[in-house]
Amino acid sequence: MSEETATRAETEDQNAAPKQAKWSTIFILCSMWAGLVVTENISGNLLPTTIRTFTENAFIIGLIIALNPLFGFIANPLVGILSDKIWTPIGRRGFFLVTCAPIVGFCLVFVPESASLIQLVILVTTYQFFQDVLWGSDHPLLADLIPPSMRTFVAGLMLMSAQATGWLFNRYGMGFILEEFGDSVLYTIGGICQVAMVSLPALFLNERKVIPKARPPLTPARYVKDFLGDPILRRFGGLGFTQYLFQNILQGFFVLFAVDTLLISRGEFGRIWSWMPALNFFLAIPIGIIAEKYLPKQIALICGYCSMLTCCVLGWFAEGADDLLPVFLFFGLGQLVSGVCQKAYLTEFIPRDIIGQISGAYNICMALGRTVAAAGGGALIALFGNNYRVIFPIGFVFGLLSVYLVWGIKDVRFAERQAAKKAG
Repeated sequence: MSEETATRAETEDQNAAPKQAKWSTIFILCSMWAGLVVTENISGNLLPTTIRTFTENAFIIGLIIALNPLFGFIANPLVGILSDKIWTPIGRRGFFLVTCAPIVGFCLVFVPESASLIQLVILVTTYQFFQDVLWGSDHPLLADLIPPSMRTFVAGLMLMSAQATGWLFNRYGMGFILEEFGDSVLYTIGGICQVAMVSLPALFLNERKVIPKARPPLTPARYVKDFLGDPILRRFGGLGFTQYLFQNILQGFFVLFAVDTLLISRGEFGRIWSWMPALNFFLAIPIGIIAEKYLPKQIALICGYCSMLTCCVLGWFAEGADDLLPVFLFFGLGQLVSGVCQKAYLTEFIPRDIIGQISGAYNICMALGRTVAAAGGGALIALFGNNYRVIFPIGFVFGLLSVYLVWGIKDVRFAERQAAKKAG
């Protein structure tokens, strides 16, 4: 064996994903995910009504909500590239988690104290930027620390923890604390969660240093080619856009559909919405196991998208609080399936030494979909006289596009397992 071949083999062995994940690592990933989802619940279910106290114009509300995904164009690719290349005493991804989560928490505490729309926008802009930095580390860490055979299971556990915090936030946060003590207490709890559930646990991730492979210098052209030059990754990019537009045109305006169109209180909305994460808490692990062992992942994802398409049909005909429960349950089930499967599936097609770079490029596609959902959705809602019901036909169209795109991404690892069973 030549020296060059030996060095390359040693590098590949060093960069290989671990054969077994530690339970302590899984616990930290679950805590981190749950903490980030607390902020997402605030952004999706509480912030729109906070903005609404300053303006009732759906277009302006949509533009402010769009700040979160808009920063994904900047934060996610930068974090992806930098975290591939740097190494600190607390790891490469962990550095961003430890330093950025407290900034998000600080801003959340002061959001309800805003005296004007400008002050609110400044705080929201700051915390949404750093929230996007934090999200730039989620599936790179899944690829860094979890072997491929365990990723859907671990993703299920992470989503299970997120459903638990989502249930608590909506059932008791919006359904009780918000009504009894006001917005400030709920925002403060969200700020504390960023430090307690994201920043502090990230200190103990114990990441392994990855040896970079010899690659051409990273230029803008190379960055684009590494992602779009691969037909599977290119299809994932399209799916990232359509799926996240599909999800966010619904989730971003659900609360205003309930409050403005159906005339339901925020507390009642929170109590109805809480049934969705309560159900999904029990389904996350079974869905992860089914998606890993018994179904090709593209079929599992199509089932998830069909569940959200059903939500769109039911939402269009919803007339009151009683009609919202099945809408939320079908939406939540579809979101759960896509959350368990898609990012874990994507990691199987990415070289591990540039997982952050490719994930950042994929996140740009996600951010584009979420931005168009928020800003474009707000504009269309305003065009139709602030009728939030229009989110459902828009979502339906992009749900169908998501089904079409994922159909062309074949689960090679599942096919290999099936072939091995037949041969054995």
